[in-house]
Amino acid sequence: MGDIAYRNILVPIDETQMSKRGVDHALHVAEKEGGNLIIVYLEKRRELESIFPKELSEKMLAVVKENIEANMEYAMNEAKKAGIPAEKIVLSSEDIGRDLIRIAEEKAVDLTVMGSESLRRDPLGSLTRWIIAADVGPVLVITSED
Repeated sequence: MGDIAYRNILVPIDETQMSKRGVDHALHVAEKEGGNLIIVYLEKRRELESIFPKELSEKMLAVVKENIEANMEYAMNEAKKAGIPAEKIVLSSEDIGRDLIRIAEEKAVDLTVMGSESLRRDPLGSLTRWIIAADVGPVLVITSED
């Protein structure tokens, strides 16, 4: 068996609490492996705009953006405290799944750490399932505590 090393760890985050749990797990792995984090901020503008009227979606986007930024700040601060190198990428596109796969390939990602909330909400079209199917390397799926 060859050496298994998780040096480049991709951590997509959004506005949910699950993102903080994903960051915590990624930090743990990075600390044990001497790895670094690639934290990708996922902006779901199109998703919200397609569901809600314009005025409401704009208000919701402001709250979502604030929560994502808080999660990003948490991730960067915790990485700094632990002495783990971390890079942040802001991703706002029409096809977040394809962009995450592209980033995973470009950055030679060894492990992706993401939450499972979307697996439960939309098991066939979830972003987590997309990344697993893309076969860009191992995926650590974090579940909720309940």
